[in-house]
Amino acid sequence: MELRKSILFLIKLLAWYGLIRRTRSADEGSLCGLNGCQAVELARRYTDHTVAKMMRTIKPEALEEVFENMKKLQSLVRSVQDLERDVMSLFQPVWPVNGSPARWSMCAEGPCSCNMETRAVSCWRLELMLHVPRKQQIPVDTKILDLSMNRLKFLHKDSFNRLTQLIELDLSENDLQLMPNSLFYDLENLRHLKLHKNQLLYLTPDLFQDARSLRTIDISFNVLEALPEEIFKMLLNLYFLNLASNAITQIPDTIFSDLESLEDLDLSENRIKELPRQAFSNLIKMKVLNLGYNHLVRLPYGVFDQLSTLQILYLQNNKIESLPMGVFRDLIHLTFLDLTSNRISQIDYKDFLTLSNLRSLFLGQNQITNIHNKTFVGTPRLEKLYLFSNKIEEVELAAFSGLNNLAWLLINNNLLKLLPREIFKRTPSLLRLQIDSNKFMKLPEGILDELKMVEQVKLSMNPWHCDCFILYLTRWLIHNPDKIWDRQPKCRGPGDLGGKPVIDMTFNSVCDGQWASMTKIQGRV
Repeated sequence: MELRKSILFLIKLLAWYGLIRRTRSADEGSLCGLNGCQAVELARRYTDHTVAKMMRTIKPEALEEVFENMKKLQSLVRSVQDLERDVMSLFQPVWPVNGSPARWSMCAEGPCSCNMETRAVSCWRLELMLHVPRKQQIPVDTKILDLSMNRLKFLHKDSFNRLTQLIELDLSENDLQLMPNSLFYDLENLRHLKLHKNQLLYLTPDLFQDARSLRTIDISFNVLEALPEEIFKMLLNLYFLNLASNAITQIPDTIFSDLESLEDLDLSENRIKELPRQAFSNLIKMKVLNLGYNHLVRLPYGVFDQLSTLQILYLQNNKIESLPMGVFRDLIHLTFLDLTSNRISQIDYKDFLTLSNLRSLFLGQNQITNIHNKTFVGTPRLEKLYLFSNKIEEVELAAFSGLNNLAWLLINNNLLKLLPREIFKRTPSLLRLQIDSNKFMKLPEGILDELKMVEQVKLSMNPWHCDCFILYLTRWLIHNPDKIWDRQPKCRGPGDLGGKPVIDMTFNSVCDGQWASMTKIQGRV
């Protein structure tokens, strides 16, 4: 598929040059006499004809040769993209920038909405397709310009020239494919740029070189496959960067090295397989880092070093198999860590030893089999612990040691059959407990009595065996009816008791004289 794509791009390049060569000597039909749409249409027709002809005659050995020279083809592909971008941008109209005293009243005469008090021009949702409005006057002192929710595909490279006071530019929700290299040339005061929900597949290395006042950039929901290493150079004021929902496969080593003010970086929902060890090394003010929904298999040792200000870290829905020793060691201010839906099979106290400010830890939907003693001893402020949907078979007595502030514990959807009787002595502040969807047949006498503050307990979807030992749970359910969440637990058996609520069990229905004598259970619940 990639081979065919590269061949088509090569042919397209030849088509462009063929078009230029054919029109160079003509008078009335020269390229200079064409507008952008006509030029592209002619090139497309010529390309389609050439593609059809070549695909009928190409030989297998030629394909092999092309494959061996794939790197050269990729360079040609980029040349085609640059050429198309430049041609299209050159032929797009440029709206007039007005510096006269009547500039705001003249602005109001066009199709866009103009507000002199806020210095805002809004061309929002005007169904613009090929170009900006030809007759729209743009005041030279415009601070906010909204071109969002149109169908723009290309912009002239001089579209925003002279708008030196522009602070906010919204180009989101269009069909922009490529950005002219000098599009932001005059935007020295631009602070907020929105490019999300377009069709951008490539950014030039120096696209933002003249917009060094940028503070927020949103390029999410595009089709970017790669990023030039120099793309964010000298953006010393940038504090928010959203690159989510693209097709990025790798992160260049020093791409973020100049972003010393960056606080929020979103790389989620891409195709990143590996992180350079120094990828985030200079982000000394980082607070939120989102790497969720990628293809990460491992975390390099030291990848989060120097991120001492980081507070929120998303790593969910990757393919991480293990946590390198000390990978979170510098995250002393981290409050939220999400590792949901990975392939982690083992955890121990060394993994979270320095996370003394952690409040929420998400470890659900992994492959963890055991929770050992003092695993979370380094997280004394932990309030929410999610361990659901693992393969946990055993939780040791002191597994939750030190969790005096734990309020939520979700350990449902595992393979647990037993819990130590005094396990909840270590969690005196527990408000919500989920142990549903395990393999519990009974609970030790008195285990739930330690939950002095609990408000919600979920016990359903376990194979409760309703013999004499179930009467402890029955009594607890009767005395705490308002604490049962979702549904009442039911007996799996034995016999006719299957399907009946545990809360309805009585001494006569589940015990006989021998059991009563052996367990010293009273005759009434």
